[in-house]
Amino acid sequence: MVKKIRKKFYLSDFEEEQAFLSSQHSAGWQLTEIRGKKYFFEACDQESVIYQIDFNPKEQQKSEYIQLFTDFGWSFITEKEGKYYFSKPALQYSEDQLFSDRETKMMMCNKIIKRKLIQLIPLSVIAVIISTVLALNLFYLDLFPRGILFILSLIWIGWLSLTLYSMKYVSGFFKLKKIINGNVN
Repeated sequence: MVKKIRKKFYLSDFEEEQAFLSSQHSAGWQLTEIRGKKYFFEACDQESVIYQIDFNPKEQQKSEYIQLFTDFGWSFITEKEGKYYFSKPALQYSEDQLFSDRETKMMMCNKIIKRKLIQLIPLSVIAVIISTVLALNLFYLDLFPRGILFILSLIWIGWLSLTLYSMKYVSGFFKLKKIINGNVN
């Protein structure tokens, strides 16, 4: 029997996503794969299982990376956009394992922040350039005909929408900083 759940988690929500996956397993549904926002589960025995998500943006070869986790007793489940999903029965889990201490959580959060900044900076720069060109053309210079101005305005509105959407990134930064500082478990 297969179950499909549509759910959206942002990179900064990795702890909530882990808790969600663990609760599904406790209810008898084991994660098998993720496609887009869809999580696919298979029926399984109800047991307490810890799910671990790690972010590895091609820092290590995939096989070596997965082997590192399996050496510590984790089972590899799937990978999605640089996020690797592992599980382990709660009875085998101990606090000295991967990502249970503050230092390794900090490393994980810093990797996520770095990736988010790489995505956010070009969007912001392009939006500023288009805004500057539009402002100069509208108030001081007559650089472009009205048709091109209209097209540039549409592009600017698109970039503005993307920039506003990226505000979720900004809230994610604050959430990750709280995790790094130890204010959130």
